[in-house]
Amino acid sequence: MSVQSPGGGSRGKGPTLSLCRFFSNLLGVKTELLSADASSLQKAMELLHSGEVVAVPTETVYGLAAVGLNPNAVKKVFSAKGRPSTDPLILHLPSADLKQAVHMGILPEKVPAEAFRLASAFWPGPLTMVLHRGPKVPDEVTAGLDPVALRYPAHPVAQQLLAMVGLPLAAPSANRFGRISPTDAASVMHELGGRIPLVLDGGECTTGVESTVVSLVSSEPTILRPGMITSADIERVLGRAPQQKTKTLTPDQSMPAPGMLESHYAPQTPLFLTDQPISDIQPDMQFIHYHPPKSPLSSNQFVLSPQGDSATAARNLYRLLRQADARQGKAILMEPIPDSDEAPALRDRVQRASVGRATWSHGTWVLIRKNID
Repeated sequence: MSVQSPGGGSRGKGPTLSLCRFFSNLLGVKTELLSADASSLQKAMELLHSGEVVAVPTETVYGLAAVGLNPNAVKKVFSAKGRPSTDPLILHLPSADLKQAVHMGILPEKVPAEAFRLASAFWPGPLTMVLHRGPKVPDEVTAGLDPVALRYPAHPVAQQLLAMVGLPLAAPSANRFGRISPTDAASVMHELGGRIPLVLDGGECTTGVESTVVSLVSSEPTILRPGMITSADIERVLGRAPQQKTKTLTPDQSMPAPGMLESHYAPQTPLFLTDQPISDIQPDMQFIHYHPPKSPLSSNQFVLSPQGDSATAARNLYRLLRQADARQGKAILMEPIPDSDEAPALRDRVQRASVGRATWSHGTWVLIRKNID
């Protein structure tokens, strides 16, 4: 894995591990990066049972995990990320069995039949269901609201750890609040080195964007956050199309589900979205194309999907945003996401990550920031 420090020139997937260890020592917490084998999983289980937090891979993004029924451990997640307490967490279950979740007090006795159908169709996998919570779920997980967000991940490391712990793990993305979600272990070290004791390295995430969030707390299934499991996928299972309610909120507002903030997933370099494919390149900016351009790529150009498929674009999105961000240009410009079943998820992430739009006018890029009320 080729990586360099944030101040370097050419980039790989993140900072050097020596730099991460430097930050760990500077901040007073030693962060270990360990390959996810039997001994490191045992260590992770022990840390979690002792009330600590651990970064773990899932198929979507890396998560910062704590035992979800331990309020003090959950508070450490918020502290390490700098996340507002109004932003609820997803509980990752030890199995796909919703009846077990009822028995553990995570869900109430009455669970909608549609929840069982969705779990059967999409778990393990990148679908989160928002349901009425059971008596054992602490307020810290749900931002004091009634609903709880649940999923069972597909990554084998996450599944092994969940089975070993035997309890649900609250696990938002393993990055500082509002920043780009990490899809490899080096990016977690860059974000949280010196803040947490352990990062389990399970390789690169295969999905690359956060899970679809669907609420079943009312009579109408409602998508609160789009993901790679699409509205059409859900309709095929339930026999009716879910409503769409991906409202943007501010950090002071309590949220029914994670990932609903107006500004989220953002690089430090301001990201601007273009209305057309990018053909004009300026040296002081970074450019992210969806398809490969006709002309040869320069060092400040990146391609989301060389083959033009949305699954590859999703896997590459956060990694390329990090690479472009690391070059520290004036701005990052990204061209439009073309239509596909998965396009709503990608558009949702880049819209929340962006600060405005860019247009080409009179031989230069004009950057127009969003209106902030």
